[in-house]
Amino acid sequence: MIELELTRSPDDKRLYVLDGVGTVRFEGFGSRRAVAEAGDERWRLSRRTFARTTEAVDASGATAGTFVSALLRGGGALRWLGGEYSLRPTGVTRRRYELVLGERTLAVVDPKGWGKRPVKLLVGDLDAVEPGLLLFASFVAHGLAGDAAATAGGGAVAATS
Repeated sequence: MIELELTRSPDDKRLYVLDGVGTVRFEGFGSRRAVAEAGDERWRLSRRTFARTTEAVDASGATAGTFVSALLRGGGALRWLGGEYSLRPTGVTRRRYELVLGERTLAVVDPKGWGKRPVKLLVGDLDAVEPGLLLFASFVAHGLAGDAAATAGGGAVAATS
């Protein structure tokens, strides 16, 4: 397994680099939007919390990827360039996700929250996974972790008030 980390650029606090894959530049409030780049390709990423969807749109305006979260069990259905994938939750003590095609695990995505290294990935074969797909899955998992933390924090506030 190849271990990769989405790491904050030392020169720009909104730019994160996934070595050998590409970059994600977070935009706006709460990082619900970003621009991902891999080689000559570029995608605008956006999260719609109430609709439970995340979308990747390429430079021509075509939808390259979508993610629809599952309500109760976490994770959800991920579509990238016509391929049907899923992000399945794994792990009991913390949120981790497997990026799966059919029954084959392509990567394990481990979001860490905010900081210099918000997402760690374990990838079996880097050449077998589209760079844009890895960047999109990282963005989605980071958002899911943020949602889970907000829900947990809200529950703690509600329980104490």
